[in-house]
Amino acid sequence: MSGKHIAVFNFPAHGHVNPSLPMVAELVRRGHRVTYFAPDQYREAVAATGATPVSYVSSAPRDWSTERIPTVITPEVVHTALRFQVDEGFAPLSAAERHLADDRPDLIIYDQFAFHGGKLLARKWNVPGVMACTSFAANELYSPYASLSADVPFELDPNHPDLVELAKVAPAMLAEHGVSAEEFGARNEAATLVYIPRSFQLGQEHFDDSYAFVGPSLGDGSRHDDTDWTPPTDGRPLLLITMGSHDYDNRLQFYRDCVTAFADSQWHVVMAVGSRIDVGELGPLPPHFEVHSWIPQPTVLSHAKAFVAHGGMGSVMESLSHAVAPVVLPKVSEQGLIADQVVALGIGRKMLPAEATAARLRAAVDELAADELAQQRVRQMSADIGKAGGSAAAADAVEAVLA
Repeated sequence: MSGKHIAVFNFPAHGHVNPSLPMVAELVRRGHRVTYFAPDQYREAVAATGATPVSYVSSAPRDWSTERIPTVITPEVVHTALRFQVDEGFAPLSAAERHLADDRPDLIIYDQFAFHGGKLLARKWNVPGVMACTSFAANELYSPYASLSADVPFELDPNHPDLVELAKVAPAMLAEHGVSAEEFGARNEAATLVYIPRSFQLGQEHFDDSYAFVGPSLGDGSRHDDTDWTPPTDGRPLLLITMGSHDYDNRLQFYRDCVTAFADSQWHVVMAVGSRIDVGELGPLPPHFEVHSWIPQPTVLSHAKAFVAHGGMGSVMESLSHAVAPVVLPKVSEQGLIADQVVALGIGRKMLPAEATAARLRAAVDELAADELAQQRVRQMSADIGKAGGSAAAADAVEAVLA
């Protein structure tokens, strides 16, 4: 296939950008030209794939570690989140029109969460669109997320200023670009890339072959900004603990509890605590502990025997790809769905953060490591991920649409 021009629109957060990069690198390797719209902080990572990064003014945080996960979901939190999603979805639009005016793409890939600008241009220019899902897929027949809205203990106020303004944004954008609401609202993607294996998808029977369950797109497991890390040589099994890039209440206390939990354990513990915690605040560390602000997570997981994490889909997929059964402490509702699926499949444990005492953390990790059936099942899931094909399968699906 002769090289084609592909435009990529994504949501500016590591959990969305990271899975796309190995696929983009594979498309470039196959001779395609990729233009990738992303804020400046992702420019270097995008350029490392061989794609052309194009910046735009984003409303997303430059550093997600400064954003605290709210303890209580209030109407104001939901109103703000809905407005932010739409504003960010349309944010790349003007930059994309300027950059692509005389260089129309043959295909546009856009994120399931921040699809707005990419989907609008695909319909306006009559080029095929491919949606990318970094978590569970949803369609008009089935949504794993329906249960989350049912759990919200309040009604949204349609007269709230954010929702009033939100109701104007999409219609105005569509009218400006000559795209009908029906066309924009329909599921008319030529294909959907889902970065999990089909065996992990909730309600998998509701998804036909237009959904390519390619599994995590990990490439060779390295990233352009990886820090140096040397595997331990003390002979202990390795436990990795990380709770993602967001801030949250009691973060420091959680890591102190981890020190207490595993101070006298068999584990060599690697903790990634982010940039907002001073290691000195954790107190004296046992010799079998190492604490970092940032670690090359896939590399560390390739040496790990246990994993404690917040339950973001990227982290869980990286863990399962290395046949490491996770103990998941979900911080937000989507992570709760992921944790529930880990439990339902018998490949990990779920623990609510409020219940994560030092003793319970230690028991969950030790019991899971000793659970032979869970370890057998996680090895099977790892095999499923390998068969799904990752970045090569994602590139195959894109090329099938181009053909």
